[in-house]
Formats: sequence, structure tokens, C-alpha cells
Amino acid sequence: MKLILTTGISGVGEKKYLKEWEDYCKNRGKKVKVFNVGEMMLKHAHSCGIKLKKKNFLNADKDLLQMNRSAVFAGILSDISANSESYDAVVISIHAFMFWKERFYRTYDRFLKKFSPDMYITFIDDFRNIAHRLGQRGEWRGKLTYTKILYWQNVEVEVTSGFADFADKLFFALPTGQPISTLYKLIFHPEMETVYVKMPISHFREPEKRVMIDEFIKELDKPFTVFSPLAVEVVGVIPVDKFDDEEMLTINNHVVHRDLYWFVNQCDMGVTLWPGIVPSPGVNHENHESHTKTKDEWVIYLGSEASPFITYFNTEFFKSKEEFFEFVYKKYPERKNLSW
Repeated sequence: MKLILTTGISGVGEKKYLKEWEDYCKNRGKKVKVFNVGEMMLKHAHSCGIKLKKKNFLNADKDLLQMNRSAVFAGILSDISANSESYDAVVISIHAFMFWKERFYRTYDRFLKKFSPDMYITFIDDFRNIAHRLGQRGEWRGKLTYTKILYWQNVEVEVTSGFADFADKLFFALPTGQPISTLYKLIFHPEMETVYVKMPISHFREPEKRVMIDEFIKELDKPFTVFSPLAVEVVGVIPVDKFDDEEMLTINNHVVHRDLYWFVNQCDMGVTLWPGIVPSPGVNHENHESHTKTKDEWVIYLGSEASPFITYFNTEFFKSKEEFFEFVYKKYPERKNLSW
């Protein structure tokens, strides 16, 4: 049985993702279970005659919440111990930190050390999607700026990756915009390399060009587990006259950090699709980061002329998508007909 601990801030969409993942696994013959600790805490309190209002849950006494949480963790531990042979994978879904009344506070306790997860994951999403979801809930409406959401999400990722580091286990920042198959492959097909796919996104904004990159990513996701920046909406360029806009700079700083230090570093290798000579400081920095971390960096270049920096920072260079996939399936012939 695989045990996975997942975290994610409020509004990130992890409940929907995990429900779809459960259904996906069952359709593939896997027996899985998701323990949503927050929902279980509410149910446990109500079963004890403590009527906690969901919309005011974060105002509850912290000692009461800790006792409630420990009781829920004890129940999960008992269930796993009794039924471990019945599950192929178990997910325990928690928040690592909450942000409430202008402060962070942790929502885990010492009971967590009784579990030994095989993998740690933090679900993430674009800050605007999170703001939209939270804006539909009365307790959050008007309370969080984009900056506060980004700070909160960053804390959630850094703390959870710290858990994984202490335990010497894998960690992934997983956008809820990724295909459901991404989590399935991470858990049940660890032999498949994780790939961060890169492209000069501004060049692919037109619908006809976006179709081309979508088809490329779909094919690439057959032999590999692909992480795409397109799974998290991209902010784009920042006007020069907005350089003194503090929130705009915060947003851009977090986008760069996410792509460069979460996505690039967590993946085994990188694949870059260049349509030709187009400027992309982001792709250049990502390629350099991947290359100097000694990862394989495969580049597909569709132009007739290329900068020496493009040809330098790679371990394989291809002049067409067809040449690239011929290479891939010669290397991994058993993966050519996989379907996710």
C-alpha cells in the first residue's frame, strides 16, 4: 500500500481533484481511499455533540481543534492498520497552514509523525482561480488579496516540501489543472520519468498555435509524466511602467519562483519546444537551471537558425517533432501505445 500525504490551501480545488482521482483509479482496478481530515473533523465534532459552524470553523478554540484533529488522525491510523492489505493507495488530505485574521498558523500536530508517507504533495493553482473560489464563500469574501494568497500558497509548499525532505521522500507541487492521470502515474508508475515541458508561451497564445502545443504535450504525456506550466495560468509580461506596483511584482516573483524552483527542480528532466527564433527569458533561465542541475534537457527546435545558447544548454537536440518522438519511442518502445 502507498501512503500519500497531500496539502493545499483553501480554495485550491483539491477535493474535486481527489474525487476524480478516486474514480479514475477505480476504473483502472485500483483500490484507493481519500481521508479528508477537515471534513472528518467537522463530522467528529458533531458526533460528540459539539456543533461547529463550518463558516466559523477557524474561530474555534485551538485546543479543541487539536483534540478533534488528534481523534481523527487516530481513527485514520486505525483504519489503515486494519485494512492496509485492502488498499493499493491511501491519501491523507490536510492543510499544513491556515491564514486567518492576518496571520499564519499551523494545522498539523505531533500525531502526524505516527504516519510514514511514501510521498508528499502540495496541490497548487493560479492565485486568481483560488481568489474566485474563496470569493464565493462568505467567510473568505473580501479577506484575501492576490498577494496574501500567493504568500499562503508559498508557505504551504515550503512546509510540505520540508516534511518530505526530513523523511527523505519525494515531493511534488501539483497544479489542480494537471490531468488526473498525473497523480495516478506519480503513485502507481514511479518508473516513468517526470518531465517539465517548456515553450515560449507568448508565442503560443493564438488558438491555432495553442492547439499545436496541446497536441505535443498530450503525446509527450504518454511515455512520461508531464508537468506543464499551462496547467497553472500564466500572468505574462509586466509593463515597464508597472515596475513600482508592489502586488504586480509579487505576482511575477512568485511565478518565476514556481516555474524555476518548484517545477524544474522536482522533475527528472526537461523538454523544450522552440518554434524558432523568438525571445523567451523564462525558457532560457529554465533550460540553464535544468542543464546545470545535470538533468537531461531535450530540445526540439523548429526554426532554420538558432542561437548558440539554445544548442549549448541541452543533452539532445532535434529539428522536428517527428524526429523527437522517433527518438523517444526507440528508447521506450513499450510506452508507445500507452493510454491515460
